[in-house]
Amino acid sequence: MSWQLQRRLKQWLADETGTVIKDWGGKIPVALVYPNRYFLGMSNLGFQTVYHRLNRLPNVVCERLFLPESEDIAAASSGPGPLSVESQRPMADFHIVAFSLAFENDFTNLVHLLQLGKLSLYSSRRHQHEPLVVAGGVATFLNPEPIAPFIDIFLLGEAENLLEDFISAWEKILDDDLSREEQLAYIAKRVSSAYVPSYFRVENGSDGRLISFEPLIDIPKKIPARPASLESEDPISSVITTPHTEFPDTVLVEIGRGCGRGCRFCAAGFVYRPVRHRQGDKVVQAALNRSPEGGKIGLLSSAVSDHPDIDAICLQLRKAGTSLSVSSLRADSVTPTMLDALSQSGLQTVTLAPEAGSERLRQVINKNLTEKQILDSVTAVVSAGILNLRLYFMIGLPTETEEDVAAIIDLVKRIKHEQLVIGRGQKRLGTITLSVSSFVPKPFTPFQWVPFCDLSVLKQRIKKLKRGLGAVANVKVHADVPRWAYIQAVLSRGDRQLAPLLAMLGQQKSNWSQATKAINVNPEFYVYREREREELLPWDFIDHGFSKDYLWNEYQAALAGETTPPCDPGNCVTCGVCGET
Repeated sequence: MSWQLQRRLKQWLADETGTVIKDWGGKIPVALVYPNRYFLGMSNLGFQTVYHRLNRLPNVVCERLFLPESEDIAAASSGPGPLSVESQRPMADFHIVAFSLAFENDFTNLVHLLQLGKLSLYSSRRHQHEPLVVAGGVATFLNPEPIAPFIDIFLLGEAENLLEDFISAWEKILDDDLSREEQLAYIAKRVSSAYVPSYFRVENGSDGRLISFEPLIDIPKKIPARPASLESEDPISSVITTPHTEFPDTVLVEIGRGCGRGCRFCAAGFVYRPVRHRQGDKVVQAALNRSPEGGKIGLLSSAVSDHPDIDAICLQLRKAGTSLSVSSLRADSVTPTMLDALSQSGLQTVTLAPEAGSERLRQVINKNLTEKQILDSVTAVVSAGILNLRLYFMIGLPTETEEDVAAIIDLVKRIKHEQLVIGRGQKRLGTITLSVSSFVPKPFTPFQWVPFCDLSVLKQRIKKLKRGLGAVANVKVHADVPRWAYIQAVLSRGDRQLAPLLAMLGQQKSNWSQATKAINVNPEFYVYREREREELLPWDFIDHGFSKDYLWNEYQAALAGETTPPCDPGNCVTCGVCGET
């Protein structure tokens, strides 16, 4: 066992506030694993929520494991593997190893962690006394199939109630003399939203396309991704605060889940339907319960400024002496009250997401933002004394042209002009940072049928943006690496045929190009191929409450440049989540 690895874990533990330490006696030990570094995992509110909900069960002790830091990998590999933060125990000591997956690019880390932890990689080869390997998180209820051969059970949907049902069912069979296969069958039959891949037969045709996906036992052909009923729940907030995160010593509070805007590229806007806003007074109470006077509060949701009580929330939290920050704001719903509260909190940068430069392309993606609304929001933000802007844009969107890319440059220059005019009046100048990402077609969106944009085109368009804005003072362009977006597209749209590739990559003994040649997998089959309307897609077995026909109709509306109004939960039945279509 590496003393250096233990020392790092103990230092993290010492720097944390709110850690749950429980005795193992008579309890089900669960290793909650975030398949990436501690810094990223502890910045994820969903991960902390699962940790809290498991530990509040009296029959469970839940401890956290992360991908070891790069300098600790060798020690973990030669020793017992990655260790838990709370008690420094190896993965094999736990009854359940539960992965929390937010991003497809962490699939290879999941495989690597199973190998580091000395667990059998494939579910079919795991013996009776090995830990049960479970996975959940938004990446799994978009498309779990690339990692399906490695996972015993997926829990598809939001954690509330689903975790309790699973643990209750697992506890009932612990003392029974059941084989591992019988245990999995029991869970598959009795826990709604539990998906056991080994009990589905998958068949691909000679051309690689999926042609059959059928259950092998008496279980539903479609697995519902369970939504949470949040009305009776207190808003979730950070259980643990630590300086070693993206939000150091900040309590994150979820003020809503989902988004009703219907942006056609956004998977979260579809799979988290219907949009649900936390009650404003409960948000305030949850924040103040976790953060003392003068503490830092981060308000999180898909669209913070869309919350109907956002002004009251900000006013009450500022009155209580807290300091506020927010995630990305909608340009058409920022309010002076909210901006004033953020400015008083010392916030120096606000994030806006125009996504596309031209109004035509914003209509295609259903962003529903005019240039005037964008510029008005910039004026409001800078006038409030928040001089720095971060702007999110995407390239490679469906129907995008060179003119649309040029429109990003023109729009940023207009935004810069507005910023300068107001900044000069205040005798202060701000910066603009563009975060440019490559569009990845995601499951359960109207764009799930479209191909990924060619890498050479993406690279050329990034160069165009950097050239066009390179001479503009105090404007920086940060673009993701298109190759990483390409890999994400493979994993987002892939199926079980990718498992051998992930197994090789997880061994850390080859790079992407070497592995694809060795396994004889053609990634371009998943990336550049346009899907047909009736094609069986790897994720079609998951039921999110809306139909494939609804998504197709939205896709056709996009191609026609037609927009769709925002959701009106309880009154609208267009997609089917809130009632019959």
